[in-house]
Amino acid sequence: MEWMSGLHPQSPTFVDTTSLSEDGLSIYERFGVDGLGWSIEVSEEVLSTIYTSMPGLAAEATLSPVFMRGMRAEVLREMRLAAGDDVGPLTDEAADVARDFVRRGLGLTMLLESIRIGGAVSASAFIRGANELIEEPELRADETQRLSNLFFGTLEHFSTLMSEVYAQERARWRASQSAEQLGIVNSLLSGRPVSARSIQEVLHYDPTARHVALVAWSESVSYDDAEKLVKAATDELKALGATSMIALSVGIGAAWGWGALPDRTPADAPPPFAQPPGVFIAVSQVHVGEDGFRRAHREAKSVEHLLRLSAPETPRTLRHADVELATLLAADIENARYFVQRQLGKLAIDDERMENLRTTLWLYLENERSIAAVASAQFVARNTVTYRVKQAEQLIGHRIDDVRLNLQSALLLTRLLGDRVLTRP
Repeated sequence: MEWMSGLHPQSPTFVDTTSLSEDGLSIYERFGVDGLGWSIEVSEEVLSTIYTSMPGLAAEATLSPVFMRGMRAEVLREMRLAAGDDVGPLTDEAADVARDFVRRGLGLTMLLESIRIGGAVSASAFIRGANELIEEPELRADETQRLSNLFFGTLEHFSTLMSEVYAQERARWRASQSAEQLGIVNSLLSGRPVSARSIQEVLHYDPTARHVALVAWSESVSYDDAEKLVKAATDELKALGATSMIALSVGIGAAWGWGALPDRTPADAPPPFAQPPGVFIAVSQVHVGEDGFRRAHREAKSVEHLLRLSAPETPRTLRHADVELATLLAADIENARYFVQRQLGKLAIDDERMENLRTTLWLYLENERSIAAVASAQFVARNTVTYRVKQAEQLIGHRIDDVRLNLQSALLLTRLLGDRVLTRP
């Protein structure tokens, strides 16, 4: 399989070689960092194609890290299989995807469809690589046939193994209290009728209350995080003043929560809790009744979407009340990028000088154009602030007063989303 030594990514791809799996080490030793980079690129293509074909999966935001980890592990395993190694097609990371589907209430048919789509994309990538790298027509035809047979047989075996993992997890999950609770929560979220008695006996929660909702997740994407995330959700709800609450583990590395708030915030509300490292929390505003239960969850999910896209320096807990406009603007990241670059012009370039100008302009607008306030906040002279604001205005190409609303919105997005919406130098 000498042709595989020529595999390389089409665009620069970051490869972390410090903590490789057994499969990753095997590929690295034989095909180098370019082979690893190619596998990452293929896994991203697989994930993108699945999400485009199955928008229901794309809507499960917290599924993405689990799915990506599984895709990357499987492409590495497929590289070993294509290289002739005697290994099975199922990785632990892929098995976690099947378990995660069960915990989210996603059907086996959906799982198998994602496997079918992903298998087709992956097989095409391998065959395309062989066709590009093998010069001899006869050898190229033989290798194409070998890869086709390999992937066809492997896909069937892999689907069977994933179905078995799914069935085992479903049997175990259905016997748990969490499954019953999540079933009722999903019914409430979808608007299906649920008896008040079931809600009270299983959830111990009043759906007519004043609700605040949250989504918590961990960057480590591990089953071991379930207890930590449920506790973090519970602690945050207590800190918000909730008198009763629900906190449920949802899939791998995520938790949902709701808290019932009193009509008045108590004077002795609990202090903020110490948020565990690596945990992120998205919090809704307050809403009333069953419609409010659903509305609060949608808001928390929109904040989650924003926080997952955000720059590293963004706080790990975000509240919808603080970023409501940003959640609307960032719902479509591609349009958000065009909006920022159109409004800011050259000021949207991602470099240190433009970052300094953007920060000064943001503070200037946030402080009602007070030169003194900005100078104090940035520890610079007033003349420096005036000079930077004029420079920013020239780069934008419009008078600030004429485009203030759009300008503040664009600057807000740059502060939260960083290089995702900026222009490369």
